Amino acid sequence: MTPPAGDATMRPGRVLIVDDTQFNRQLLGRLLQGIGHEPVEASDGRQALDRLRDPEQPPIDVILLDIVMPEMDGYDVLAALRDDAALRHLPVIVISGVDELDSVVRCLEMGAADYLPRTVDPAILEARIASSLARKRLHDAEREAVDRQAATNEVLAIMSRSAFDLQVVLDASVRAAVRLCRADYGVAYVLEGDAYRVAASAGGTDELDRWERELTIKPGRDSVVGRVALLGEAIQIEDVQDDREYVASGQQVGGYRTIFGVPIEQDGTISGVLALTRSEVRAFADAEKALAIGFAEQAAIGVANARLLETIDRQRGQLARFLSPQVAQLVSSPEGEALLAGHRREITAMFCDLRNFTTFSETAEPEEVLGFLRRYHAMVGALVVEHEGTLEHFAGDGIMVFFNDPAPQEDHAGRAVRMAVAIRERFAEVSDEWRRRGHILQVGIGIATGYATMGRIGFEGRYDYGGVGNAIILASRLSGEAEPNEILISQRTFAALDGDQASAEPAGERALKGFSRPLLVYSVGSMARAAEAS
Repeated sequence: MTPPAGDATMRPGRVLIVDDTQFNRQLLGRLLQGIGHEPVEASDGRQALDRLRDPEQPPIDVILLDIVMPEMDGYDVLAALRDDAALRHLPVIVISGVDELDSVVRCLEMGAADYLPRTVDPAILEARIASSLARKRLHDAEREAVDRQAATNEVLAIMSRSAFDLQVVLDASVRAAVRLCRADYGVAYVLEGDAYRVAASAGGTDELDRWERELTIKPGRDSVVGRVALLGEAIQIEDVQDDREYVASGQQVGGYRTIFGVPIEQDGTISGVLALTRSEVRAFADAEKALAIGFAEQAAIGVANARLLETIDRQRGQLARFLSPQVAQLVSSPEGEALLAGHRREITAMFCDLRNFTTFSETAEPEEVLGFLRRYHAMVGALVVEHEGTLEHFAGDGIMVFFNDPAPQEDHAGRAVRMAVAIRERFAEVSDEWRRRGHILQVGIGIATGYATMGRIGFEGRYDYGGVGNAIILASRLSGEAEPNEILISQRTFAALDGDQASAEPAGERALKGFSRPLLVYSVGSMARAAEAS
């Protein structure tokens, strides 16, 4: 009898006949073949359980069980099935010459789906097997749905924990696809340059995995990965041995016959391919294809997140070339927006500019001026990074740096003074070199400590990170007041220094522009101990 097309409950099943009499097994086997099912035989209960528990064997759909058998009878088999979580869902039809009511009741109580006499009518047997298969397949579908949801949840949970770790996401997606799509081997390829390489795999032999990982595959018709990349759509090859365009070297290594490939697509680009294989000729069902497509979509999210992280890291690195590292980090951090909006904090500001730079720029060649500025900025910039200052700006020969913002620094006054001393010492070498060329260039530095309002300044399309406050104004005025190679610091900065760190002497009171009364300032000499401490 041929099952009606499209009737899932009437699809042929694999039926295990458990009977110690060979004639009975042969008779039932012929009946099963006549109604379109595949018979599998076991001569006793123990052999049946071994067959059911063998992961290398195809799964059984229905069991036809005799009761009276040596060593392990039908009741013992029913008890073993009931106690085994992996087997208790299998429908069991007892077929026995024991027609006592007690035996029927006992079998049904132990979980048997039905109880038929030995001389069973073929039509009745067909109907009972169809009913058992329907229940079995409904159970399998429900369990598959639960497994599918669990696997999807697992991948999503991994993505939420490791959203930007592409390897973790790909590994989880491939493992889940192999398990739920009943594949023997699964591979995720990722586009590198103009070719695809293996990034994750699951199942398969070590030899096949090594061979696949050595491949670089370009779009083309000689492989399923190449075809998916070329056409941008899911492709199944039911039997690679019948496909004339397929290059079968991989099949010879892995022994696979059926392949299904799904694009991992990102913004219209095939950024990868998920490929699943089977070692037998068995096409992937529509439900399995849909699962594979779902896992490929999750892998695509992983690729997108990884590329986004690469972009963020690259942009942060590029920002650091234009901004101080602290500000570059601040711009790309979650708390950055609040800090950029504006906040009040005690800072130490440092201004540094060059003496005689105007004369130098008027008499030297433009190339010389630019060359000098590049060297000067590189030297000062390296010291800003070394002392973890925040560079507000370079303006020709002048620079402004502040400390204790955006990252808090308990010793911000000491850091500013130590950096100023280092600038003066290192600039001496540059100054000597240019003096030999007939140019006298020297630095003047001013430092002040106090509260300022820090945050984003500028206008839409062009922002800087800086501050407004008396401490910043005072540092600028002290820089302008300083003699060549002199470092002037405010009284508050001096008070914030440890006495054994700085050699600073009172430099008298100075009347500074913008301040209503003269201010006591200090001149910094050497900082040997401070330099050692840093």
